[in-house]
Amino acid sequence: MAGPIIRTYKGGSIIYFEKDRSEDIYVLRQGRVVLTYTAIDSGYEVKEDVRLGEFFGVKSALGKYPREETAQVVGGATVLVFKLSDFETFVAEKTHLILKMMKVFSSQLRLVHKKLREILGQAEARNPAFELMNVAEVFYKNNNFEHAAYGFGKYLEHYPTGPYAGRATELQDLARKGTPYPINMPPLVYDAASTRMTQENLQNIMKPATEKTNLGAGTDNTITSLYNRAHTFLNVGKFEEAATIFKDLMIRTDFKYDSEKKLVDNALFQMGVCFLKLNNLDTASNTFSAYIKKHPSGESVKESLFHLAEIAEQQGDRQRAGMLFGKVALLPPERDSLSQKARQKAKELSA
Repeated sequence: MAGPIIRTYKGGSIIYFEKDRSEDIYVLRQGRVVLTYTAIDSGYEVKEDVRLGEFFGVKSALGKYPREETAQVVGGATVLVFKLSDFETFVAEKTHLILKMMKVFSSQLRLVHKKLREILGQAEARNPAFELMNVAEVFYKNNNFEHAAYGFGKYLEHYPTGPYAGRATELQDLARKGTPYPINMPPLVYDAASTRMTQENLQNIMKPATEKTNLGAGTDNTITSLYNRAHTFLNVGKFEEAATIFKDLMIRTDFKYDSEKKLVDNALFQMGVCFLKLNNLDTASNTFSAYIKKHPSGESVKESLFHLAEIAEQQGDRQRAGMLFGKVALLPPERDSLSQKARQKAKELSA
């Protein structure tokens, strides 16, 4: 082990800036270092002193993501600087340091989750799987793609067959590509029943739909759970099974919340996606058209028009395809990825 090096800084020096990338980990040996970051709840700048003998820069180094704070020296300071590999070797033999850092990180994570719940109007504690998805989606909606993808990855790592696995896979892929949060994504809904699924119910999810016509009393048939189940089928290529569930959802009238009604309304659009994946173009076209007619202000109208344009192009109707792509490009928001693709397609078809 090479061990840490000693580095001395003059007053006013910056050890690292927020958003810097580095795997160096520091220990304050002498002097004063102040960490400056933005509070997640108020948006105001917060300053926090590093105590003598305290590690800093650990989380971002271990997680390999950008620094979350700026570390500035006040009046001069001496620090120990560990490379990540040296740090891991160092703490591996010092259980008390690991436990101490785990307690600090745990407290910090609880505080972050509490603040996020307050911001989102969710003061009560909920299932950790839902909380993890919720935090990842907040990062995504604020265009923090890297943290969002990391959060979705952690969800899939801990809950690979969880109720939001299909959604997490889809959003993680989009976040990694830097694609803005999809406007047609149904809202994330907390469903206590779905988060308590047993392994038996999870295995039942992956059975063909024809085997589940007589569902037992223990199967979760809430709107949210069924929608997530169908979405999982869609993501793993089981389009017929997904379409069967979406069709059943379309006739549900027992929704209690606006979020559930949105899922029922959006089931028609998702059926169109299933038919498109099955290359049943005529039925897909009719389904997307029916969605637009039934829900003219629906959240998936823009994407429905885009798919109608794609179908028209595949069927050789370039004029109709160009007209529809042009219409998509003009729908708000005009700078999202869908509008950009539509403008490019309209340009290609008019050439």
